[in-house]
Amino acid sequence: METASISPQRSYGEDLKRLRSFLAGRPRDLLLLEFLLQKNCTTKAILEIRVSDLFFCEENKVLQLHGAGNNQQALITHSIKNGFNQLLLHGDLDQEDFLFKSRKGNKQLTATSVSRLIRTWLIKTGLTRYRGLSDLRQKLGPVALPTEESEKDTDNSLKSLHSVEQESVTQIVYKDLLENIISGAVQPGHRLSPNKIAKQMNVSTTPVREALRRLEARGFATHHEKRGWVASELSKTKFREIFDLRVLLECEAISLAATRCTRQTLAELERAQHYYEEVDKEGDPVKLVDANRVFHMLAYRDIGSDMMLTIINQLWDLSSPYYQILHRQDLVPKPTAGIDHHRKIVQALSDSDPEKARYWLREDIVKPVNFTIRLLDMYAKSIE
Repeated sequence: METASISPQRSYGEDLKRLRSFLAGRPRDLLLLEFLLQKNCTTKAILEIRVSDLFFCEENKVLQLHGAGNNQQALITHSIKNGFNQLLLHGDLDQEDFLFKSRKGNKQLTATSVSRLIRTWLIKTGLTRYRGLSDLRQKLGPVALPTEESEKDTDNSLKSLHSVEQESVTQIVYKDLLENIISGAVQPGHRLSPNKIAKQMNVSTTPVREALRRLEARGFATHHEKRGWVASELSKTKFREIFDLRVLLECEAISLAATRCTRQTLAELERAQHYYEEVDKEGDPVKLVDANRVFHMLAYRDIGSDMMLTIINQLWDLSSPYYQILHRQDLVPKPTAGIDHHRKIVQALSDSDPEKARYWLREDIVKPVNFTIRLLDMYAKSIE
């Protein structure tokens, strides 16, 4: 009687599933596994990745690894993007932190530590037939990642697909432009010349134009027939639309958080609040906007809805240029109620009081709106 055999590919798939299941409760370790399975990335290059590198990365795009040479790139797979989102929900992350750090001492993870981790994973999952990272990459890598070569038969419908190299350059240009717009370094209405950007970044205009189209799709850039590409101008109508949506979603989020917030999150939220107060004294507008965002994202962390968090993050991206105007200007005194609002929000979450949490969050969002509208009127001529 013949025994049905299991194909090696299917067996590797089951092994990968077992590893992922084992690491499901450890989002950082799971994220490390997904990166390690990519053959084009050395362990050293992966350990150089910082939290900020993944904030603006999109699924199925390529991440250029810092200090690793032009040929080292990581594909942001669905598993990596999902793993990073889970890490945001579970961990206290600073954008400048290394993504993979030791549990003791908060230092960058070493290659030796990674080898020990892998050995532990394999022992605890009963997968000791794999001899280490090189074996895992060779056998599980093709299961975890898209194949490196396309099928031999040509599909004419895929002719428009970009090469990995082209996508990586486009992503770098897109990320740099987005960060500069969000931080306020590129002012609203500033002309974005593809030729000048290409020359400054030492790339061709093709990835620059593609990056600008992506920015336009997200509302950060606009193309005018005569002026060409410009950073999107700020308007009172758009401003109100963004903040109306923020009030709607974030009030619901904080109400959910009030009944689900963990002790760990509350402790981290208090630290984030103290940090916000310290940054406010320093007077650095960029750091203040970042600290405010960290506080809010922590407050919503336990709501249990990745989709809501994603949309809220997108709205924060769109509102960031308005915050920059609020905090950079020195014509009129800035509102100071934010610190008190944050304290009240923390207290409401600690008391598991959804109504108070909703009330103080709404105050925290709405109070600066009229003030910022006044500033928009004052800056109308310079913005146009």
